[in-house]
Amino acid sequence: MFFPVINLLSRLIPLWVAVACLKVCTPQADADPVVYVTMVSHFDRPWAMTDGDLVALKKLTRLHPKMRWTHLYNPVAYTQETPLREAMERFVKQTRDHHGAEIGTHLHMYRSLLTAAGVTFVDHPSVTAQQVKGSRDDSGYAVPITRYSRKEIGWLLEHTRKIYQERGLGQPKTFCAGFYATSLDLQNMIAAHGYTTSAAAFPTQTVYGAQYAPSWHALSGWNASVTYKSRPYRISQNSILPGHDAPFINAIDKQPLVEIPQTCKIDWMVSAEDMKLIFKEHLAIARQGTATAICLAIHETSSEANFDKFHQVLRYIDEHIHSGSQPQVKYITTAELRDRILELN
Repeated sequence: MFFPVINLLSRLIPLWVAVACLKVCTPQADADPVVYVTMVSHFDRPWAMTDGDLVALKKLTRLHPKMRWTHLYNPVAYTQETPLREAMERFVKQTRDHHGAEIGTHLHMYRSLLTAAGVTFVDHPSVTAQQVKGSRDDSGYAVPITRYSRKEIGWLLEHTRKIYQERGLGQPKTFCAGFYATSLDLQNMIAAHGYTTSAAAFPTQTVYGAQYAPSWHALSGWNASVTYKSRPYRISQNSILPGHDAPFINAIDKQPLVEIPQTCKIDWMVSAEDMKLIFKEHLAIARQGTATAICLAIHETSSEANFDKFHQVLRYIDEHIHSGSQPQVKYITTAELRDRILELN
């Protein structure tokens, strides 16, 4: 009997191992796939913000209390005359302190900001032109940050940190440059200056919404690998684009810098229906067992004009949350989303 038993065990053990491996070795779907929703405000031209724009942002906050702002605030408000500076600063602080908002950074290459940071201003190239050659922008607004050296970018980031510290705005964690222009040098520099999250990966196609000018496609750093279905990802040391492996760029907490794709583009590019359809696409992704995220984005100077559009979209998302339908949908800031992504991966 001894030898038959041994023979039987020798046949059963591989089967047990195989069954165990099916339980622990097969890639697992996320336990509770969630669609995360971020709501980003871009402060592009803070001096041009109106009282009506500020009222619109406050109304969106009040009407959608579950929503969490990520304010990509702009230090240029402190380097040139900005009539509503005190009021807008008060607003971003109040939403941070009472509504769970985040205050991040948005930089356009304005002369006053660069001069204050000790950086020499240049007026070319422009991301809003038909071609790169010969393009320029005398204001610096459309000149990509990637036009500047790592050292100069470092001076800009340090100047921003000092302004935020002086104004009680805190250490910013999320960064996005003007027109989403990005490079590996930029990503490494923001990580070195305390940022944990990039909110810049931008869909280049026109499946939903409009697209930028031809020069933007040549200068921004993004390509067709970023789509409206793209999910947050850890940023490789080898490429800013999705789909690249370790080693990753690490933030100061020794965890990877994470990119949050701008799935819904930005206000003027998309309709309310576009944003709803993109939200539905991500609901479908989550139903397949994978956590995902969408990003809604609005400019401070067009908040009043776009209020109805975003109120409609946020109400649509709120209705899904209140219905208790699956998959789960949660509002979140971009820096908090980075933490969730790292927990899942």
